[in-house]
Amino acid sequence: MMLWFTPVGHFEEAAQHTQNHGQSAHKAKRLANYRPSRHVQGMAAISVYVDEAGDPGAKDGLRFLGDRHEWFTFGALVVRTSMQEDLVGWVKELREEARARQAGALHYAQITRGRRTGVCERLAQKPCRAFVFASHKSNLRSYFNPRLNKPIDPERVYNWCFRLLLERVTAWVEQRQLSEIGKLEPLRLVLAQRGHGYNHFNSYIDRLRWQRENGQLFLKGPGLAPVHLDRTEWVVEQAALNPGLQLSDVIASAFYQGANEASPSYDIGPAVALKRIVANVNLWPLAHQGGIPEAARPLFEAYDYIF
Repeated sequence: MMLWFTPVGHFEEAAQHTQNHGQSAHKAKRLANYRPSRHVQGMAAISVYVDEAGDPGAKDGLRFLGDRHEWFTFGALVVRTSMQEDLVGWVKELREEARARQAGALHYAQITRGRRTGVCERLAQKPCRAFVFASHKSNLRSYFNPRLNKPIDPERVYNWCFRLLLERVTAWVEQRQLSEIGKLEPLRLVLAQRGHGYNHFNSYIDRLRWQRENGQLFLKGPGLAPVHLDRTEWVVEQAALNPGLQLSDVIASAFYQGANEASPSYDIGPAVALKRIVANVNLWPLAHQGGIPEAARPLFEAYDYIF
């Protein structure tokens, strides 16, 4: 059995009904009552939760050159679907570590800086795997796509970044599924609702699947087995009401703050504390494609990048 699915201690019970009032209490109650649907339990053995930090737009780098808006990150949490109900307890544990006083969801941005490393250390004890994609957007400001005959726009930046994250996630899952059950099966994938053009995104994923099935993928890369690009089990949900997305927010935000040397919350400690569960960190651009600021390199050097 794989390390990432081997329990490391007893999980706490799901969060109980809060006695607080107001909108946050209502959200806390809905989070405490969160259960995966029977359809999900029966159809997808592995669930992937994806959230982001920063904005995928490239042109804003002209206004924010040298500050925290120069980065965009994805964080993915991968767990067995059979463990869905445990995620509520994980969030409760992390909120206790953060000493959160308000009822409701776990938000990395609301965790005090001195508590963030402890929160990440607690998450790193869980039977899961994390994947990270980090993009330094300054290198995209003047990028011109010759195939599209126009500059790259935010939707295409988002799609491309997600594709690079998905390559690593699906390649890893492929290896594990073949090892465990001898075949590939669809994934349950949950995206945080962040206001993107999801129709465009869905078309992009469907096109990738068609290209992979027909051997016409323009840019070769790992993973992306057609069965893993089957969107039957893919949904977009509010992070405030989904514990898996709140945990993926911790991953994305920890790396976002760890890369942003210009941020007042800059600290590589929380992201490094996740190392036990991090299966892959994908930094873009690659060394031959563009430079990464020296001040931002310590985090990635901690994950074995060589500049």
